[in-house]
Amino acid sequence: MTTSPFQVTSRLVKDVAIVYPRGYLNNLSGEYLVNECGRHAQAGLKKIVVNFHETDLINSIGISFLLNVMEDLQTAGGTLCFTEMKKVHLDTFEMLGLTKYFLFFPDEEAALTALDARKR
Repeated sequence: MTTSPFQVTSRLVKDVAIVYPRGYLNNLSGEYLVNECGRHAQAGLKKIVVNFHETDLINSIGISFLLNVMEDLQTAGGTLCFTEMKKVHLDTFEMLGLTKYFLFFPDEEAALTALDARKR
């Protein structure tokens, strides 16, 4: 299986950063993802959605980077959500017992609706 070169982009929707990792999330690319999320957190955003639609693979080190992002956001009173995860990725999170630590949504719209309701 050939994977795409890793890229990470993001956009803002109101007070939410939506981050798009693309490719294989591992030890090398995980730092890019952490930096992108950290950049938004440093700018004062406390809600981050990671859209995994174009993420080919996530290895254990990639998952550890996601845990770091979640811990940093929780310390700041923030929330991390995941959308559009492939079944294999979601199954891995479930097998590792990590689904209780993250919020999962089928798409960005559902995540944005849930995050908007949280501020009320």
